[in-house]
Amino acid sequence: MEITRTKWICQLYLYSFFRSYGSKSLRKIRSLLKDLKKVGFAGVYLIALWQDGGADNGFDVVDYTVNPKFGTDKEFMELIKEAHRLGLTVGVDVVPNHVSDQHILAKNCLEGVPGYEDCLYVVTKDEAKRLTAAGVPSFFGELAYSDFGDKHVRSTFVPRRQLNLNWESQTVRDYFKSVFKNLESIGIDFVRVDCGMMLLEDVSAADPNNPMACMRPLESVNAIREVAGNMTLFFEWFDPKSSVIFKNMPNCYALDCQYVIQKQNFKDWQEYQELIPLLGGHDQMTLADRGIRWKIVFNLLLNTVPKYVFLDIQTLIGWTTDPDIYSNYLGDRDVDAMLRCNSEPNPDNQRYRGRRPIKPVVSSFRNQLKSGKIPKLY
Repeated sequence: MEITRTKWICQLYLYSFFRSYGSKSLRKIRSLLKDLKKVGFAGVYLIALWQDGGADNGFDVVDYTVNPKFGTDKEFMELIKEAHRLGLTVGVDVVPNHVSDQHILAKNCLEGVPGYEDCLYVVTKDEAKRLTAAGVPSFFGELAYSDFGDKHVRSTFVPRRQLNLNWESQTVRDYFKSVFKNLESIGIDFVRVDCGMMLLEDVSAADPNNPMACMRPLESVNAIREVAGNMTLFFEWFDPKSSVIFKNMPNCYALDCQYVIQKQNFKDWQEYQELIPLLGGHDQMTLADRGIRWKIVFNLLLNTVPKYVFLDIQTLIGWTTDPDIYSNYLGDRDVDAMLRCNSEPNPDNQRYRGRRPIKPVVSSFRNQLKSGKIPKLY
């Protein structure tokens, strides 16, 4: 199924639902689909659906199968079927930059299983020190290369728990080709590609003053496009000028991830047609407290109509009521401890603290829908 109209995609973060609904999360989302359709959403994007290792709240994927804590495979298939019956498209995450240390690609590589030797970026201890000093970046922790005994492995994000995949490896590319083929076979319509411009690196170009200097974005994007078949792809973390990479790529778009909104340079949405607005956090976090003029942004989008817009429910209803209606949840600091499966603290990874139970958001959304306070999105 191809996405065919402007179109507002509702972001639904599974761990927020899990905190409110546990193993009934997929069933709860399915029950919301009719209401999302009434508002004018054209699709739903399920965030952090897959089995994960507990180090990054859903983004350290262990296996591209439904995390049983959210519900069953059957319930997931029923959700897809119901969405399509209503005319809604369904999207999910794929995280090709890295996997959990428990993923088969990582485990087999670390254990020296034949055919998997090149799945990770493995260097010596001395080489890891040299590359780190040269400016090869780490974003969520201080280790650009994690120590596994005699092996030091590239780890852009959570050290030791999330390991970078080597996209020069045919084994890695074949694996993701099978992932995309399976997603298409079960009826997934589009994919948000997490860190898709950071797959291939040129460490000789590392610069301590520029974390992105060693990244090869165009080659990385092409690598995903090659394995993804005809799947519609939305790539995360692109600024307006970089989004031109997608100008002549079929079914490929860049998500702006707040770049335009934070700079309040809204004309970029018209100038860069490949740049897709992503409003709110993909973890159901309202940004009303950051001084963003949400009502202006929202009305602008209704009038200018980019090809797609990603929006979560909380941001949708946050400005239509009291902007601080959920401020008590913004201060909720036990989320990490409750959701993290591993016992090791990860103080550097603070960005997920805002993930909160979705139940009050769902209740307010439905009440506002019933009372006619939510404007149509088309």
